[in-house]
Amino acid sequence: MSDFLTVKSAEFEYEISKSKFIGFCRRVKSDDEVSGILAELRKIYRDCTHICYAYITDSGARSSDDGEPSGTAGVPIAECIRSAGLNETLVAVVRYFGGIKLGTGGLLRAYTHTAAGAIGAARKVTVADCEMFKVKLDYAVWKKIEKRPLKSLYKIIGLEYNDCVDILYAVKDSRLFAEEMNSLTQGKCFCEFAGTCRVERDETI
Repeated sequence: MSDFLTVKSAEFEYEISKSKFIGFCRRVKSDDEVSGILAELRKIYRDCTHICYAYITDSGARSSDDGEPSGTAGVPIAECIRSAGLNETLVAVVRYFGGIKLGTGGLLRAYTHTAAGAIGAARKVTVADCEMFKVKLDYAVWKKIEKRPLKSLYKIIGLEYNDCVDILYAVKDSRLFAEEMNSLTQGKCFCEFAGTCRVERDETI
């Protein structure tokens, strides 16, 4: 089962030599999503000079200099995404030219700084393919274990208080989970496999 790191939306602005750079970091899952976001940016910032971007998804990686000198925008933006270890991530940088040329080195540094700033401003999300287990516990048992850490636990994705406590656990190691639950409850739990699911978890800043 695989897991990866992605982002929630964020923005970052940078200005140098009267040129303004606005970076946007977005989570994307397909080329169509990217096209939609770029179309929206072009509509909002219709008077800008360039909209350069890069994105990485399961289907691959793509980038665009959008008229800037080759290799000064799209490539460094893509490298920022890779360096952060991100997947399903788009970074687009809107540029307003201020009348002073930055040169290829200056452009590369400006796009790198803006892309890195947008990525740094974004909340990170871990995504994992997990196995799910439905667990039923008596209230007395739940009270004893609810704050006990489970090494196998990825996330509790369901919790209901009925005649007993019904919990839906998402785990990445089913054998370890069974061992931990059996040990913590001394065998006093009902545990049932409930399929697989891709689960997201916000990472602590």
